[in-house]
Amino acid sequence: MKLCVDLGATNVKSSLISGGKILESALTPTVTDNGRAGVISSLRAAIDKLMNGDVSAVCISSAGTIDSAAGKVIYATDNLPGYTGFEIVRWVKELYNLPCVALNDGLAALLGEVFLDDSLQNLNAVMLTLGSGVGGAYAVRGKIKADESNHYALFGHLPVVKNGRLCNCGRRGCAEQYLSGRAINRMAAQAGIGKDKIFEEYEAGTPAANKIAEKLQKYLCTLLKEIEKSSPFDVCILGGGVTDGMKETFDAFVADVPFDIRRAKGGNAAGMLGAYYFGKDLR
Repeated sequence: MKLCVDLGATNVKSSLISGGKILESALTPTVTDNGRAGVISSLRAAIDKLMNGDVSAVCISSAGTIDSAAGKVIYATDNLPGYTGFEIVRWVKELYNLPCVALNDGLAALLGEVFLDDSLQNLNAVMLTLGSGVGGAYAVRGKIKADESNHYALFGHLPVVKNGRLCNCGRRGCAEQYLSGRAINRMAAQAGIGKDKIFEEYEAGTPAANKIAEKLQKYLCTLLKEIEKSSPFDVCILGGGVTDGMKETFDAFVADVPFDIRRAKGGNAAGMLGAYYFGKDLR
C-alpha cells in the first residue's frame, strides 16, 4: 500500500492506494501565509492523516517544477511561498523512514490518465490541470515527455492575453491568470456570482456566467494554439478542481473549442494515481 499525495496551493489531497485502487482519502488545506514552514506543515498533516503501518512508500505529486531524480523542487511561484529549493524526497525519507518519489502534478495527472485510458497509447496528448494554478504535461503515444527544464509543466505560463494581468512568475498575460480556479472565482466575483458557482450559473443560462464561459473558451483555445506550436497533439485532457466543478456542463463548455478535449478519467485524483504508478516499483 502506498500513501499518495497531491500538493497544490489551495489543498493537499492524500490517499491510500493499493493495486491502483483508492482505499481512503483525506483533504488538508494548504497553509501559505507562513512561507515554506506553512507549506511543509500542510504536507506533513496530509501524510499524518493516513499514515499507518501498512504504508510501504510515499508518492508525491506536486505543483511546481520538480526534479524527480534529485527529489527537489526546482521552482515554484509565490502560490507556494518559499517552496523553491525544498528537498521534498529527502524530507519524507528522514521523517518517515520510507522510500519516496516526487514529480510535477501535471506529469502525474497525465501518467495516471495513460494508465486509465488505453487509447492514449496511440495518441499524442496534452494534459492541463486547472486548479489553484494551471499545470501541464505532454505524452507521445503513451510516453510522458519531460526534459531537464520540464517546460511542459509550464504550459500555464504561456501567454493568452497580450500585456495582460501580472502573473506570479513575473510575466504578463499567462494562462494561469485566466484559467485557474482562483482566476475564475475572481471573474465570477466581479460579476456578482458566488465562489465556485460559475458553472452552476452557466448551466442555468445566467447571462453573466455565459459571458465568462465565452471568455474562458477563448482563453483555452488561445492556450491550446500556443501549446500546439511546440507540442503537436491529437487530444487535450482537462483535469483538476475546475474541471470537476463543471460537472454536467463539461461537454457543452468544450464543444465550442475547436480541439478534441476530454475530461480526465481520474478526475481530481489523477495526480495521486499518477504518483502511485510513478512509484510502483518502490518497496
